[in-house]
Amino acid sequence: MTSSASENGFTLIETLVAITLFSVVSISFYSVMLSGSRGADTTRSVVRVAEEARFGLNRMVRDTREAQVMAEADEDSYRVQIDFDEDGTIQTFPATNSNGDFEDLEYVYDPGADEVTLNGELLIKGIEEVPGEDLFTYSSNYLEYDWDADGTATWEELDAGPQHGVQVGNDNGVLDLAELSYISSVNFAMRVTDEDQATIFSSEAQLRNRRWRE
Repeated sequence: MTSSASENGFTLIETLVAITLFSVVSISFYSVMLSGSRGADTTRSVVRVAEEARFGLNRMVRDTREAQVMAEADEDSYRVQIDFDEDGTIQTFPATNSNGDFEDLEYVYDPGADEVTLNGELLIKGIEEVPGEDLFTYSSNYLEYDWDADGTATWEELDAGPQHGVQVGNDNGVLDLAELSYISSVNFAMRVTDEDQATIFSSEAQLRNRRWRE
């Protein structure tokens, strides 16, 4: 009597084919799993950087709103002074007030490192400028110097004052003491990017307690 295939078991070729198929399926499965894991890690990393950027931006907005003095400013940095303990004196960096607070705050954006520092300490990392915009821009609520009538008096318009018969700035192309007294707002624009998407953060902070320079 002839034995059936089931009684004889699998042949060597059938076994090799089964092992090969199993290996292919296993590799495909683990590839999908690893890809999903890497994607999740990337997503978590982007979310973390975005949250840090939001936290840092909120810090800059809050401090700027409290500032009495805009001490220095350009497209990559600005410095404000705040009398936190209300003793009538602003302690300049690196000195602190009686509560241990810095009252002289300098924010600096380093485009090479993609980071913003506060008095030399890292505040935000992994951010960059929005194309076509500076990270920091400045404007004034003195709309009589809004020469192009677009609703915003920029520091460039303040600087160009002498050209319009009004002595406000000094027409030197630099945001310096002549214009700083008139600056009332700092505008922020930054973004966090990965390979697939970009998250843009923007805000405006008005110097609510601004003091006029003597």
